Amino acid sequence: MSPLRYRRIVLKLSGEVLAGERGFGINPPVLDALSDEILAICGTGVELGLVVGGGNILRGATASEQGTDRVAADYMGMLSTVINAMALQDQLERRGLETRLLTAIRMDQVAEPYIRRRAVRHLERGRVILLAGGTGNPYFSTDTTAVLRAIEIGAEAIIKATKVDGIYTADPSEDPDAELIEQISYREVLEQDLRVMDSTAVTMAKENNLPILVFNIHRAGAVQGILAGEAIRNELATVRTGKAAPSLLDLVKVDAYGQQMPLNQLASVTAPEPRLLVISPFDPTQMAAIEKALLASDLGLTPANDGKVIRLPIPPLTEERRKDLVRVTHKIAEEGRVAVRNIRHDANKKIHASQKAGDMSEDEMHRQLKQVQDITDKHIQTIDEMLARKEKEVMEV
Repeated sequence: MSPLRYRRIVLKLSGEVLAGERGFGINPPVLDALSDEILAICGTGVELGLVVGGGNILRGATASEQGTDRVAADYMGMLSTVINAMALQDQLERRGLETRLLTAIRMDQVAEPYIRRRAVRHLERGRVILLAGGTGNPYFSTDTTAVLRAIEIGAEAIIKATKVDGIYTADPSEDPDAELIEQISYREVLEQDLRVMDSTAVTMAKENNLPILVFNIHRAGAVQGILAGEAIRNELATVRTGKAAPSLLDLVKVDAYGQQMPLNQLASVTAPEPRLLVISPFDPTQMAAIEKALLASDLGLTPANDGKVIRLPIPPLTEERRKDLVRVTHKIAEEGRVAVRNIRHDANKKIHASQKAGDMSEDEMHRQLKQVQDITDKHIQTIDEMLARKEKEVMEV
């Protein structure tokens, strides 16, 4: 089993993150810690694109409210993102990562122009790409930039860095009764005006079925934990239970348009009957490629292509097969626990090294070690709960 659900992601950082407690400019210790976290993420083998905001230097909307022409203010904000990206690039290169800075506004002396195919090639060659300069157009936020670029380069998720542990019903720093929301739909985010990202970004993500995962930038190993947790969730979802579920095809990849793409980005998958999946390609020319991918997968299912849709019958499971699948789910869960514990080990190692180098006090070290253990316990508990649900589902006749 692959330790990661997502092989290519876009990490969205706000400019304010780089400022730390100072609230403005670039705080070197924060930049160092952030670079260490990115290095650990890259160590998992994920292909990484970075989009960083510019609010620690200048926020276009704020400058406009203070009297600056809105278009001019937005371009100033875009240039601020380039400054932040250059600072981050320097730190990542110092740590041995190969990077490329691409900007939507041409500035050939410091960066390459953003060209989608070029960005994808850099990722395929193991380089981290920093996507700066926004979309190159005023009135669009860096949240929208992150979603747009993720869609363009074929990323499988957006990882949004915040100062809290996820999405809350209200700002937890202002409302002590704010509750953490474990999972929420795009529609609910928009209807409840939760503002985890701006509405344009959320709508684009919804229309393109792009997951948005939120994490606390101050928790060491948080991104790796999220990725490992999502890996287990989706691996278990692909274990066949004898009932038709669109999630069964979540890990199927199709050779389309010169690259491997998730099937759910090329077609809609529905379950009109308890033992039947129907796959409707968005582009009929990809029908043969989708059928080939299904046959090559390890699902053990035979697709029926009528030229318009692909029908995938789900045969009933025998008692012996159900018991075999329970053993498979336990194996997947244990691999997930091991992955989470390995992440804990790496995070703890980094924390001890920082304390030994004098970058943090012993009290701070113990506080961060406890945070890492809390995250580990939370993900292990989640895996156990998912395993119990899946085992019950598999054994249900």
